[in-house]
Amino acid sequence: MNVVVIAPHPDDEAIGCGGSICLQAERDNRVTVVFLTSGELGLKKLSREEVWKIREQEAERAAEVLGVADLSFLRRPDWYVGHAVEEAAAALRPVLEREAPRLIYLPHTQEWHPDHRACLPVVRRALESSDLPIPTLLTYEVWTPLAQHDDGEDITSVMRRKLKAIRCYRSQLDQLRYDRAVRGLNQYRGALAWKCRYAEVFEHAFMTSAQPPARPNESGKRREP
Repeated sequence: MNVVVIAPHPDDEAIGCGGSICLQAERDNRVTVVFLTSGELGLKKLSREEVWKIREQEAERAAEVLGVADLSFLRRPDWYVGHAVEEAAAALRPVLEREAPRLIYLPHTQEWHPDHRACLPVVRRALESSDLPIPTLLTYEVWTPLAQHDDGEDITSVMRRKLKAIRCYRSQLDQLRYDRAVRGLNQYRGALAWKCRYAEVFEHAFMTSAQPPARPNESGKRREP
């Protein structure tokens, strides 16, 4: 099975679903990560090109840890992805057509950051303009915890790898210790949602705003609330 992870910035994939990426790779699924931006606003004192080089190299190191098969950097403007959904979708479409994923991970629509909120409209538009079968869409949490979730993964066995991948983003950890924050969040999710040590949780998204009831899928064993 092919899996595509949509990350608005380098490090979002590791923070939001790094454990699930490891598990998908261990299941012999092909995982591709698409970075909509290369996060040039994450290092404000450097030029855009310098930041691209730093953050994309960090992403490549993290990908090796997580077991990612391929990376794509679309280099859309940081913070402004939602201002040009059609252009972002046009850049994303060839990757989706090449990979033909059965499962896509992306940030949930209530995230604080505007680029995170823009991911679902971009993915929807890219899929609408292709002939691909509609994949399962699972939304993950980065900056803003999900208010509700209907799927998840026990990531206890790969939590160390997830944290190692996050720590590949040294340029961002110098500003905020995301590794400590996400460890606490995943521990909380494990204890309360999945009765394990560490877990990632997800909410299903759909091609329209009318959402049918949640259903099990390839990500893991579903737990009823």
